[in-house]
Amino acid sequence: MEIGLSPATWDKMAQVSPDMFCVFDQDGTFRRVSAASKSMLGYEREELIGRHYSDLLLPDYVAITQNAFQHIRGGSQADSFENGYFHKNGSVVPILWYGVWSEDENVFFCVARNVAELKSNRQKLEEGEQLYKTLFENNPDVMFVQDRQGLVLEVNQSFCDVFGISREEAKGRPTTSFLPPEMVPLCIRYFQESLQGNTTRYELDLLTAKNQRRTFDVVKFPIYSNSGEIRYIKTILKDITETVRSFETIKQQASKLNTIFESITDAFITLDRRNKLTYLNREAERLLRLDRSRHIGKDILELFPQEVGGEFHRQYSKALETGTAVRFTSFMNELGLWFRVNAYPSAEGLSVYFDDVTEQVKAQRDLEKLSLVASKVNNGVVIADKDDRIEWVNEGFTKLTGYCLEEAVGKKPAELLCNSKTNTKAYDAVRDRIFRGEYVSFEILNSKKNGEDIWLSVQVSPSLDESGNVSSLVAIQTDVTEKKKYEQELEKLSLVASGTDNGVIITDANGLTEWVNEGFTKTTGYTLSEMRGNKPGLLLQGPETEKEAVSTMRENLKKGVHFNTMLINYKKSGEKFWVSMDITPIHDSTGSLVQFIAIQKDITFRKEAEANVLKLTQDLYRQNSDLQQFTYLVSHNLRAPVANALGLTHLLTKLDKNSELFNTSLSNLSQSVTQLDTVLKDMNTILSVRDSKGNLELEQINVCAVLQEAVSSLQKSLQGCGAEVVNEIAEDLHVWANKAYLYSIFYNLLSNAIKYRSDDRVLRVHLRASKNSEKGVTISFVDNGSGFDMQKAKDKVFKLYKRFHTNKQGRGIGLYLVKNHLETMGGDIQVTSLVGEGTTFSIYLPTS
Repeated sequence: MEIGLSPATWDKMAQVSPDMFCVFDQDGTFRRVSAASKSMLGYEREELIGRHYSDLLLPDYVAITQNAFQHIRGGSQADSFENGYFHKNGSVVPILWYGVWSEDENVFFCVARNVAELKSNRQKLEEGEQLYKTLFENNPDVMFVQDRQGLVLEVNQSFCDVFGISREEAKGRPTTSFLPPEMVPLCIRYFQESLQGNTTRYELDLLTAKNQRRTFDVVKFPIYSNSGEIRYIKTILKDITETVRSFETIKQQASKLNTIFESITDAFITLDRRNKLTYLNREAERLLRLDRSRHIGKDILELFPQEVGGEFHRQYSKALETGTAVRFTSFMNELGLWFRVNAYPSAEGLSVYFDDVTEQVKAQRDLEKLSLVASKVNNGVVIADKDDRIEWVNEGFTKLTGYCLEEAVGKKPAELLCNSKTNTKAYDAVRDRIFRGEYVSFEILNSKKNGEDIWLSVQVSPSLDESGNVSSLVAIQTDVTEKKKYEQELEKLSLVASGTDNGVIITDANGLTEWVNEGFTKTTGYTLSEMRGNKPGLLLQGPETEKEAVSTMRENLKKGVHFNTMLINYKKSGEKFWVSMDITPIHDSTGSLVQFIAIQKDITFRKEAEANVLKLTQDLYRQNSDLQQFTYLVSHNLRAPVANALGLTHLLTKLDKNSELFNTSLSNLSQSVTQLDTVLKDMNTILSVRDSKGNLELEQINVCAVLQEAVSSLQKSLQGCGAEVVNEIAEDLHVWANKAYLYSIFYNLLSNAIKYRSDDRVLRVHLRASKNSEKGVTISFVDNGSGFDMQKAKDKVFKLYKRFHTNKQGRGIGLYLVKNHLETMGGDIQVTSLVGEGTTFSIYLPTS
C-alpha cells in the first residue's frame, strides 16, 4: 500500500532537513532547492534556481560530476559521489550527493550533504591509523596481534628480525609454532588469561634468529570491539637482556659480599613497648656484649645510655609510633660497631634483626675518601698495579718517606722502604689475603729516604676486574711511630703493674681498654684479650651497680680530671664484689687527653664488715623498739586486769556468797581474768612474730588461692553485711612469702574492712596487683568504709594497740601484725585514708 504525500508535505520535510534537497532538469539547471541551501552554501533558494550546477562547482570536480549525472540518466543508481562547491563567502564546501532520474517528470531528484566534518574526521582517522602503523612498524619492541584462536594477524619488523621470518610466514600461524617448546605451556596459559580480560606479564628467554640468547619482558592485553567483546590479543616483547645482565652482575657482586658473612646468622632481639629487653639470641649476646641471664628485663636505653636520643632510639620510636617497619644503618658509640637494622613493630613491641656491617662501612668510607683524591690528606697513599709495582703516590707519601713520585714509580714499596730491621713477616702474613681480594691492615717498621726509622700503619684495598682478579692495589699509610714508642713505654709500665695485687686498667681517651695487669685478672677473672677494646663497665657492672656512682664516673671521665670512687662490680663468674677505684687521666705534650689509668682495690671485706655493723645496729634498734612495746604492754595492758583481779579477790573474801554484790563481783573478776588471758595471748603472738624473723620458711605462693581462703573464712560476716569483694589479681600471680603470714594479712585487712564499714553504703573491697621491677609485686587493697583521719593517726597506724574508731570494739593489734608479717617476709605496706570515703593499703612483696 502506497502512502501519497502532497507537495506541501514534502516541502515541509525539506525545510526541516539539514541536507539540501534539489531538483535538476536534464541540462543540470536548478529547478527546486530546499532551504538548507542557505546554511550549506550561503545562498537563498531563489538565488540558485535557474543556475547551472557547474556555476558553483570546483573545476576539479566537473568531470566527476558529469560522469555521475550520465550514469544516473542512463538508469544506473549511483550510491553516492563527492564533489566540492564554492560557498557564497568563497570557501570550499565538500558535498556528498545521492541522485535518481525521473523519467516521468524528466528531472533529477538529488540530496546533498555537507561532509566537511566527515572528511576532517576521516583525515584524522587516516592520520591516526598511519601514526599507529608507523609506531607499530618502527617500534624497537617486538609486537604482534592474535585472534581469539591464537593465530597471528599482524607483526612488526622487530618481530621479523627476532624470529627470522617474514610477515607472510608469520600470519595465520599460532605463536607456539615459532617459540621454544619449553616456553609453549607458559605462553598458552598467559594467552588464556588475557582472553579472560586480564593484562598479563612475564619473562621469556629466546634464542633469536641471530643465535643470540635474549631475555624479554612480555606484556599481553586484550583489545575490545565497540560492543565490549574481546576481539584480539596484542603482545609486546621488550628486550631487557642488558637490564637482566646488569642485575646478574649486581647479584654476583652482592654474592661476593655475602660470602664474607655466610657463616654468621643475624642477631635478633625483642623489645616491649617500654624498651625492656625481652629476648636476645646468642649472636645478639656476642655483638652487644650482653648476658641473657643478667640483662633480659632491663631497659635497653639503660644498658646503652649513650644511645638515648640517638639514631637507634629515634628509629625504634618511629616504628612504634607509626606501626611501620624501619630499616637503617647506624653506628653504636658504646660498642664501636656499625649495625644494619631491620625493626618490625607489633602490638607487643619490636622485633629487631641486625648484623655487624662495620667492615663494609669502613670499606665504603675508604673508597669515598679516595674519591676526594688522596693528595689532599697528610697520610701516604700508594696506588700499585697487580704486581705490586707503584703507579702513583701522593704528596703525603713524599712527606712521610722522602721519596717523590718519580723516584717511586715502577718500584715495589718493599724495595724503597724496607731495611734490616723490617719484619717482613707482617706483610707476608697478609699478602695471600690481599691477592684474594680482601681488605687488610698491618703495621711495619720501614725507613725514610734519609735512613730514619718510621713505623707505618698500612691499610690495603684491592680492586678487582670483571673476572674477579686483582687489578690494582690502593694502600694508605699512617705514621704510627709515636704510638709505637708509647706502646714500648706501656710495656715497661706493665712490668711494674704486673707485680701488684691491685687491678690496673689502662684505657684510651674513649674509655676502651688497652691493657690490664694480672692483678686485675686475678680479681675479676677477665683476661687482657677479653677486655681489650671493651669499656670496663660493660663487662664489670651489673644489676646492683649504683647508677648514681656510674653517672658520676662518666661526668668525671668527660671532664678528664683525677677522681676516686667506690661501687659494686661483678666478676666473670657472676660474683659481685666492692671495689675502690682511683682514676688518673694522662695527657700528651699538647695537653690532649690520650689515656686513663685506673687502679682498683677489692674492698669487699671492708664493705661486708660495714654492712654487718649496720645490720647489728638495726637489730639492736628493732629489739629496743620491741622491748619498749613489750614494756608498754606489761605496764598498761597487763597491770590493769591484774590489779582488778586482786581487788575483786580481796573483796570476795568479805562478802556473803548468797548476796547480789558477791555475784556481781564474781562476774567482774571473770571479765578481768578474761582480759588478762587476751593480753597474754597478744604477748605470745607478738613474741612469736619477733622470734620468727630470720628463720621463717618462704616459698612461691599463689596470691589468689590464699586470698580465696581468707574470703571463705569470713564468708558469713561478708554475707551478713552484704559486702562485695572484687578480685582483679591474675590467677597465676605468685609471690615469695609464707602462706600462713599471707593468709593472716588478708584476713586482718578484710576483718577490719567489715568492722569499720560505713553505715551509709554497702561495703565494697577492690583488690588488684601490678608487677614492679624494683619491689616485685604491689597489691592494692581498697575499701569504701568509714576511713580515718591521717593527720591524727600520723605514724601510729601500725603501732600496737592503736585504734582510731572509738565507736567500734577492737584491740588495735591487727595492723601491727600485718606490718610485722610483711617486714618479716621482706615486704612493706603503705596506707592512705579519707574520713567518710575509705582506705587504701598498698602491699609490697618480692617475687623471688
